[in-house]
Amino acid sequence: MKIKISEFENQINGAILSRGLDYYKKGYVSDVDETGEGEYEIMVEGSELYTVNLSIRGDVVSDYECDCPYDGSICKHTVAALYYLKNDILASVGTTKKKPKEKSATQQMDKLLEDLSHEDLKIFIRNACANDSKFKQLFVAKHIHVLSPVSKELYTKQAQALIKTYSGRHGFVDYSEAKRLARAVGEMIEEAKASLDKGQYRIAMFIALAVAEEMVQVLNYADDSNGELGGCIEDAFEVLEKLTEKELDEALRDELFGHFLRLFEKDVFKSWEWHFDTLWLAIDILKTPPERARIKTILDKIKPNGKNWDWDYEQAQNLMLALIQKTGDESSATLYMEQNLSNPDFRTQLIEAALDAKDYYKATMMAEEGVAKDEKESPGLASKWRNYLLIIARETKDRENTIRLARYFFVHSGGQFHPSRYYYDILKELIPKEQWADYLENLIIGIKGKDTWDNYSRISQLFIWEEYWDRLLELLRQHVSFERIAEAEPYLSGSYSNELATLYKERILIYMKNNMGRSYYQTACHYIGRMKKLGAKAMADSLVLELKSKYSNRRALMEELGKV
Repeated sequence: MKIKISEFENQINGAILSRGLDYYKKGYVSDVDETGEGEYEIMVEGSELYTVNLSIRGDVVSDYECDCPYDGSICKHTVAALYYLKNDILASVGTTKKKPKEKSATQQMDKLLEDLSHEDLKIFIRNACANDSKFKQLFVAKHIHVLSPVSKELYTKQAQALIKTYSGRHGFVDYSEAKRLARAVGEMIEEAKASLDKGQYRIAMFIALAVAEEMVQVLNYADDSNGELGGCIEDAFEVLEKLTEKELDEALRDELFGHFLRLFEKDVFKSWEWHFDTLWLAIDILKTPPERARIKTILDKIKPNGKNWDWDYEQAQNLMLALIQKTGDESSATLYMEQNLSNPDFRTQLIEAALDAKDYYKATMMAEEGVAKDEKESPGLASKWRNYLLIIARETKDRENTIRLARYFFVHSGGQFHPSRYYYDILKELIPKEQWADYLENLIIGIKGKDTWDNYSRISQLFIWEEYWDRLLELLRQHVSFERIAEAEPYLSGSYSNELATLYKERILIYMKNNMGRSYYQTACHYIGRMKKLGAKAMADSLVLELKSKYSNRRALMEELGKV
């Protein structure tokens, strides 16, 4: 949401606005720092000290973020920071001309770092470490590589030290500390990427492995609502993937291959998506028959669980196929897929290969077998196989099956593979004109027979495409909502503007009876405005008077009605 500083009180929920103003008045805003042109970092006291970052362009806050756990659009700490900016920092709202002020804390810090002697800084750091154990942990964690030769163990210790720094008394990493931990570990990842660019592949491997292995353990006792800790693991795997694309010396390739198999066999990432990624990466760099045999042995141990959907076993099958394809033996790869058609990826590949070869008989057999197999337990997959049957019917100009399948998709799953209009156009093209009206009525009956949430949408689309405006209006009356009335306006406003305005009025009266709050009042007033645009000004004005009379004690509603 873009926020105008001069008008932000009108853009923010009243309760949040009030709390933010209270924080501002109580002086909870402190340590305001302009970190760049129009960039502010502001500390706001709450249940703990939170950091609000604001980016200002002209009179508009183009971006804002607070590290508190609130998950709404804007928190009270950000509101308090906005009040401080408007009243204490920006002398002229709209021009953002700033009052003369002292150098920011960041600018002062930069000047001190330039001027202070090496000895002064050492004394300060010693004292800070003595008085603040968290600072000491962070300082040692950041610079531990200076103390020991480069190794995986070194970077493991660095990651562990960072985790300890940002963990609470009981070892839990809360929401705000998780963000800080992610930023600190992100610096390790950046070092790994820089090492990649410099050709220091072993260092990159050590860092990526250490980060991935240590951070996955943190996920079990951290609030990673923002996904940033998981993002660190993703970044580490990205480094490892790029490593597999490099020309590695044989010793390093062998070492990396061993790490990938160790991670899988030790279940380091078990139950996480990265578990099987380690084997994919191992296959990417394998070279020798013994290495291939090791992976095959691992995959052979993964057995089906007997359930309809077995993700682990499907992954093992996909990996086995990749292992076979690594030898370049495509006939063996095809045979393996044909022997394991329970894997939907294999069925898909084989059907598409048959279509490319125009072997419609083979493609039809596999698609029909898939429908029969998945109809009850996996209807989504069954629809996928039907979609292939529709492709085959169209390519072979099979009119009867094309009509049958197009009708199926329009009634049952329009939009899954193509928009509903795609199937409608097929049907209208193939059904004789003299039969179309009756066919259409049967189609509508078929849709009504499916008790699904989008029946209104499908039937209303048919009425629009056929220009059945009176039937569209009647359908709308039976399934009325603000959104549906608005959607119907482009089609019905010409001949039925008064009827639409009446529907809005009836809906607004019910809406106001059941809802209270400024956001609801703004919604109602928005649709009163639409009534006026439909030419029903007198009806809209009458409705405003009725609402003012009925709900005169709702101050916020009176304010919003005054704007209509």
